[in-house]
Amino acid sequence: MIWTFTLSRGIKLAAILIVIPFIARTQNILNKTVSVHVSRQPVSSVLKTVSEQGKFYFSYNSNIIPGDSLVTLNLRESPVKQVLDILFKNNYQYKEKGEYLIILPAPKEKTSYISGRVFDIETNAPADYASVYSRQLLISDLTDDDGRFRMRVKGSFPVSLTVSKVGYGDTTIVVQAEESHDLKINISTRAVDLDPLIVRYSEGASTWLGRLFLSARLRAQSRNISKFFVALPYQASLSPGLGTHGRMSSQVVNKFSLNLLGGYTAGVNGVELAGGFNMSKKDVQYVQIAGAFNVVSGYVKGVQIAGFLNHVLDSLQGVQVSGFSGNVKKAVHGVQVSGFLSRSAAALHGIQVSGAAGIVGGEGDGVQVSGAYNHAADTFHGVQITGGVNFAKNEMDGMQLSGVANIGKTEVKGFQLGFMNYAKRLKGVQLGIVNVADSSAGLSLGLINIIKKSNSNVSVYANEIVPINLAWKMGTRKFYSMLIGGTTTGSQHKAYTFGAGIGREFRINKNLDLFTEITSQNIYLGSWEQIPSIYRFQTALNLKLSRRLILFAGPTFSVYQADQHEVKEGYKSFPLNKYPGFDMGSKLSSWFGWQGGLSFRYAKAD
Repeated sequence: MIWTFTLSRGIKLAAILIVIPFIARTQNILNKTVSVHVSRQPVSSVLKTVSEQGKFYFSYNSNIIPGDSLVTLNLRESPVKQVLDILFKNNYQYKEKGEYLIILPAPKEKTSYISGRVFDIETNAPADYASVYSRQLLISDLTDDDGRFRMRVKGSFPVSLTVSKVGYGDTTIVVQAEESHDLKINISTRAVDLDPLIVRYSEGASTWLGRLFLSARLRAQSRNISKFFVALPYQASLSPGLGTHGRMSSQVVNKFSLNLLGGYTAGVNGVELAGGFNMSKKDVQYVQIAGAFNVVSGYVKGVQIAGFLNHVLDSLQGVQVSGFSGNVKKAVHGVQVSGFLSRSAAALHGIQVSGAAGIVGGEGDGVQVSGAYNHAADTFHGVQITGGVNFAKNEMDGMQLSGVANIGKTEVKGFQLGFMNYAKRLKGVQLGIVNVADSSAGLSLGLINIIKKSNSNVSVYANEIVPINLAWKMGTRKFYSMLIGGTTTGSQHKAYTFGAGIGREFRINKNLDLFTEITSQNIYLGSWEQIPSIYRFQTALNLKLSRRLILFAGPTFSVYQADQHEVKEGYKSFPLNKYPGFDMGSKLSSWFGWQGGLSFRYAKAD
């Protein structure tokens, strides 16, 4: 028995001594360590270096291995498999046979199917329109009316599946085997948490463009999967849901996105191009260009260009160019340009240019330029330019230029230039045909200046030129404008005057003022072809008889200019030589005169 045992041990020892050298000789080739240091060498040379160091041979089809491609590697004491994976970028598989390592094409991914039904755990009713998806594989399906789903899976198992539906808690299961059928997944209800971000992310799909171009199933899935997003390098699609990420495209933020007809993505952190349209659930950074329209639920930072419409449901920082309309729900910091309408529902800090209308829903500082209408719903600091109407609801500090009207509903500090100007409180300058203000601490220059709180009045008076004169004086004590007309009485020595002027009042005491005026008038003396002009500097004391009635009188100085020397019958002769004056040449004459009359102050005193 002892001999038998000794013999058995001797046989085992001999077997071990025989096998050990064999094992050492046939050591796993892929685990052998080699060092490779090459710069722009052919692949075939690298393989030769590796085989010589590892003392084995490569076997491969030269038609599938780019042996003449130049590579650069710098690896020290690395396994053969790691060297090959880096060299071939994981595009091949390897098989050992004796002293040979065979290089083969990578195996094709297996395609499997997972199907089942989703139920409400409380009612046991099928859960329709629930999203079943894999976070790792980015595949998904939406259950039908009976809660059924079926998904095609490429790759190995196990696979984690998540079920999400609005009003239900997320449920995750792990599928272990291929060809998994008739899975039963129960989900339970939960209180709906109206996260402001989630609500914002779903707004784009709820717009009329979203309802028109996104299917009901795609919009339902986007609502279900509201908190899961992933960033990937690129995506390409023909239309929403038909692309590299399938129905999961709305959960992917891409660095580069190419949409032939249109695409629906989570967002862009790079460049997105579309022949038709782009829709983004979250934010867009850098560049987004579409032939028709862009809709972004988040913010845009960068450049956004669309042939028809840009619609941003958050803010814009950068440049937005739209062929027809650009709409930003929050603030604009930058430039907004459109062919018809540019709109910032909140603030504008920059430039807004549009062919028809520019609208700012909040405060603004910068420039608004439009063909027809500019609107600022709050304080605006800057310049509004339009061919139609400029409107500022609150304070306007800057310049309004328009072809028709400028309106400052609260206070205007700056300059208004247009056919008609309105300011509730004017602390600047109005220049137009018609200027209107409730109160003024500034200057209104125009044919008609209407200021509610002012010294505006109507004056009836006589002077040395004609006995009956009427003047409409419009403005404040500091500055007012005048429209003047006058006539003689009777059929002899007729004369008719009409013109305009400006003036200012100086307060002496409570009941006594002094005014000075400069006027320019024409005198009709029987011929419209030769109408002489008269320029007058006049001053007078105002004596307040009552709150509205004023008596005034004072001296004047007139300069008369006329080419007409022949006096027509029945008309008054000029210049008035009976008044003292200065000799100013053949066409100019001057004299000192007088005026006196009554004024009725119709406006509230300023």
